[in-house]
Amino acid sequence: MNKFTKTMLASSAALLIAISTNSYSESMSERMEEAAENKADRLEDRADQVRDANEDAREGLEDAGENKADKMEDQADQLRESAEDKADRMEDHADEIRDATDD
Repeated sequence: MNKFTKTMLASSAALLIAISTNSYSESMSERMEEAAENKADRLEDRADQVRDANEDAREGLEDAGENKADKMEDQADQLRESAEDKADRMEDHADEIRDATDD
């Protein structure tokens, strides 16, 4: 009986060690998997931030280009008006000269 008890005790201890080792391995594996998922989530969040920043920068550049183009168009309109005014004054002056020489 003593031999049977020792055998049972040794078998129980071996079984307990095997179970606890297996449980520890599963627990460790779960923790590693969770850490990898957390890292993947952080990387995805960072990628989203980079995409958003890139889109914001692109929109800012586009807005700046549109503003510059608008200003240039305004300047062209002003120049055109100024040129038309100058042409009108020159035509008026030419008419004055004609009128003065027709007499």
